[in-house]
Amino acid sequence: MSSTLPDFDRVQSALDRLKAMTDAAEAHGTLCGMLLGQQDFSRWLVYTLDQQPDANDLLAKEQLEVLRDLYEYSKQLLNADDMSLELLLPNEDQEFAQRLVGLAAWCQGFLYGLGVSGERLLESLSEQGRECMDDILQISQLAHDEESNEQNENVYAEIVEHVRLSVIYMNEEINPLISTPQVQ
Repeated sequence: MSSTLPDFDRVQSALDRLKAMTDAAEAHGTLCGMLLGQQDFSRWLVYTLDQQPDANDLLAKEQLEVLRDLYEYSKQLLNADDMSLELLLPNEDQEFAQRLVGLAAWCQGFLYGLGVSGERLLESLSEQGRECMDDILQISQLAHDEESNEQNENVYAEIVEHVRLSVIYMNEEINPLISTPQVQ
């Protein structure tokens, strides 16, 4: 497993080669939503790829390894006690509109992944957890016609951070971490 979040373009390339139904941002959002429901790698692939690749296809295996790295890294960070989860979004060198579309797609994917994981997840959320989910729903409908300027860039960064912290909060409610006892 990689020690960093795989690069957006690398994940996008792997998804394209595997004929995915979605882009990298939405696929990662779906992954994170499904991870809240404790879904495994193969189940995520069912909701991400149009068809499962041939087990003997060496090129497909290579691309699947990129996706497996993304899965394992995301699972690890989602459950890390240092709140280090990262969202896989278009790089900062992309146009502002593309980054907004990517953030909205990530949020759409996250909500989809939650829905796929079952209604019981949503029922286990507190009022604050449901507010987090509602915020993500609102962000999933962002328009992409904003101009890039310093104020919009700052607001974008704040929204990304809000989504990230909302996902971590919801995960803690749905999958509370059991602290390990201190050895004395």
